[in-house]
This record gives sequence, C-alpha cells and structure tokens, in this order.
Amino acid sequence: MIAAALAGGIGGCGEKKANGGGKVKLEVWQSADGIGGLVKQDDAALGDNFDFSGPVVQVSSKTAQEIKGFGGAFTEASALVYQNLTSAQQKQLLEDYYGPNGIGYTLGRTHINSCDFAVSSYSFDDVANDTKLEHFDMELKHDATVLLPLIKAAQGVLQKQGKELSLLASPWSPPAWMKNQTWNFKTSTMDHSGSPCLLPGMAAVWAKYFSKWIDAHKAKDIPIWAVTIQNEPENNASWEACMMTAEEQADFLANHLGPELNASHPDVGIFLFDHNKDHVYNYSKTVLSDPKAAEYATGVAFRWYTGDSFENVEKIQAEFPKHQLLASEATWEAYRWKKGTVLETGDWAFGEGYAHDIIGDLNRGTIGWIDWNLILNEIGGPNHVDNVCDAAIQTNFSKGEVYKHPQYYYIGHFSKFILPGSLRLETTVENTTKYEGKEVRPYGTCTKDDGLQATAAKRPDGKVAVVVLNCGDDAIDFKLQVASSAAKLQVPAHGIQTYIVEGEAQLDSGKLSQVVV
Repeated sequence: MIAAALAGGIGGCGEKKANGGGKVKLEVWQSADGIGGLVKQDDAALGDNFDFSGPVVQVSSKTAQEIKGFGGAFTEASALVYQNLTSAQQKQLLEDYYGPNGIGYTLGRTHINSCDFAVSSYSFDDVANDTKLEHFDMELKHDATVLLPLIKAAQGVLQKQGKELSLLASPWSPPAWMKNQTWNFKTSTMDHSGSPCLLPGMAAVWAKYFSKWIDAHKAKDIPIWAVTIQNEPENNASWEACMMTAEEQADFLANHLGPELNASHPDVGIFLFDHNKDHVYNYSKTVLSDPKAAEYATGVAFRWYTGDSFENVEKIQAEFPKHQLLASEATWEAYRWKKGTVLETGDWAFGEGYAHDIIGDLNRGTIGWIDWNLILNEIGGPNHVDNVCDAAIQTNFSKGEVYKHPQYYYIGHFSKFILPGSLRLETTVENTTKYEGKEVRPYGTCTKDDGLQATAAKRPDGKVAVVVLNCGDDAIDFKLQVASSAAKLQVPAHGIQTYIVEGEAQLDSGKLSQVVV
C-alpha cells in the first residue's frame, strides 16, 4: 500500500502550491515480486514538509548529466528470434519496447561484423589483403535479410512518434586477415586474439573499415549515433575478439580511428574501453591522458560483469567531466537462475540487479544504459559458442509463447519515465542501510544490505521522475522530499516504484506548482 503524508486530493481550478497548503499529485507505478510488473497505483500527493526519523529520499534542485536514454541490443540472435515470431508477436514486441504504450526504448546497440550472439562468424570483407577495401560489401548482404529489418522496424515505430533510434555500434573482431594470430592457429580466424591484435599496417585499414560500415548503414537510412572502439579489449575470448591495451587503444584512436571518423563521419561519437568496471578507471585514464586521443573521444563505455565498482565510474566523472559515460551492456548468464526458476516467469532477482546497477550508474554520471539481447529463444540463444544468456524477453517456440522477464519491468521504471533530454537531479537517501562489505559481490547483487536506493531526473516536460528500489525482505516506509514538499510513502519488499511529480517543478525556488484543469 502507498500512503500519502497528508490527506486530500487535488481539485478545483487554478494553481495549487504544495508548500502553501495545497497538494501536488504523484503518479505512481510499481513492480513487486508476487504482485506484478509496471502496475499503475493509486495517485499519492506531495504536501507540506514534516519531520521523519526513517529513510528520507531528498531530491535537490542541483542538475547533473543529461540523459540520452535506455535500450537493448540488436544482435543477429535477437533478429532471428524476431523473424520466427508470428506477425502478431512481432508487432507486440516492437510495441513493448518502442511503442507509445511500451517502456520507451530509444537507444540500441549492434555489432560490427559478427559477435558471439550470431549463428556464425562473418565479416563484410573476407578477401585477404584487401587493404583498399575494394571488396567491402556495401549491401551488407549478411545482415540485410535478418538483422537490418529488425532495426528498421524499431526505427519505424519510433519515427511515428516523432522519436529516433540512437544506435551504438561495437566491433568484436576485424576480418581474420587483419589479425595477428597465426601464433596460435593453423589458419587465421576471427576467434581469439593475438597481442597486439592487428597485424602491422592494418590499423589504418581497420579504421577505414569502420567508416565504410557506417557509410553502408547510412545508405540504408540507418544512421549510427556512436561507436565503441572495441568490445571487451581485455578479453581473449573463445569467440570473436581483438585485444587492445590502453596504450594501443590510445594510439589507434589518436592516429587512426579518430582522424578517419572526424573526416568522414564527424557526427558519430567514439566511446573508448567498452569493458568491465573493475578496470574502467585505470584504462580510461591512460587513454584520456593522451591529449590527441582525448580530443577524439566522446566518452567511456563500460559494463557490469565484475560487480558494482561504482566508485571507478565516479572517479572518471570527477577527473574527466567533459567525457560522457555510457553503460553499454548487461545481461544475466543462464546459470545464475536460482533453483526453481522457470522460463515463463524468470528470476525476480534479475530485475532487482538491473535496477541496482542502473541507479548506481546514473548517480555517478552515466548518460544511458543498454541491455544486451532484446529477445532470445527458450535456451538463451541462438549462439554459436554456447555462452547462453537470459533476456528481458524470451520465447518458447514449442509452445508459441513469449514471456516478459522481471528485467523488462525494472528497466521500464527508468526508460518509460526518465525521458531522453532529462537532467538528473542530485538525490540522496538518508537514514538507510548501505552495503559496506569489502568483498566484491557477483554482478547484479542487490539485497537488504543495500537499503533504500533512489535516483531522480527532471524531464523536458518539467515533471520530476523519482525511482526508488528496495531489494530487502520487508517493506520500507520512507519520506520523499522534493523541494520543500514531502510525502510519506511505502515501497514493498523486493519492489521498485517510479513517482512522477505532475505539473511543473519549480525546484530552483524551492516550490512545486501544478496547474489543475
């Protein structure tokens, strides 16, 4: 149950001011284990401030980063699953993610050449030593029948609403003939990586490959918002890989990729690193300490697979405030399901883990957060290397059914309500437990030890969105204070809520006002 601090609704005509005895309506959305996902609740209200000894969520007037948005990844695996859905299921999937009644995705990620969530390895120029890229497939034939149609379908749904899809692209590996890996293989392959990854003289060719790949997508009316330099540059994966030290990435950005894209696609951003948060600070500091590389870098991309490490993201934001921060990938590997979990419902803790990471990243300056595969089949694929995963939406083709997992609802508490162009508001949570353990917890861990967590943003329409999270086993009563107005509220056990302050929030004057018709 959600309780407002002071009784009475909003009625009549004209302007009501919360700190002047009136009320400002709070629209409330909730997801909770055993109750349901993204369920609209009865409205609450902000009224006069009051003393409260329990947890207090204090939303200040101080603005921070502008939010770019939220989204998921367009992989060949997701596109193949989408292609095999019924037309009605395809339409529903697009509505669920991108439609006016869905969760508001506007960001996306896709792969340059193949990735582990493709059914085989491929590139768009497999002619050995084609250093002029004369054989580059500008028609993108491999992706044209499966992957590109899904991207175009999502674009179409957004465009009907006057919105656009901002697409991030990441390479897992250059074509095999560019790579230094005969040290370990009888024949060259895109799998694994030598060190250095690229053969001598190939850096400029690989940079040009980025440009031609972007050209080919633009020719198909799929503009690219930004690229990352390399997916997981520290991982010598058993699938497509290309290892790069921080020094190598700085050199490639400063002397090859940066100048190439600045000349051919100056509107395309470049994010460095794109790997785990445990090393994000040291790696990024090395790259951004190179003045030339820093000039071409839009920002730093990272993912969650080594645990929270929020302090490392915060250090980058403090030392390199001109560079944007982007959470580029998160997912749950299927083995993390707790005993008894079934495909139809998924694991509720997976949603909690996502929300914990999103709040932690946003509160350290992150502009956006991108989930991994948009949809997978019943075994967490297809995938050509058997590292199968969960997804926010999965299907069971043998039953002809599609299921939303808790991650979908938890991401939606941010993506549906914190709109692109919103400004994060500095928010504190007082009088609550905070995790103080020194050991690194597995990624996505969120328990009662994390206490009440919150983030907030002022949207372009003037409304304020506040998200609160409780991963504990007991409901938490708390005070929400926005400017000089407050409400006593309750978030259920294993629950998340989004509060929308209706009307224009005049935070700089310490007042909230609402025009009531």
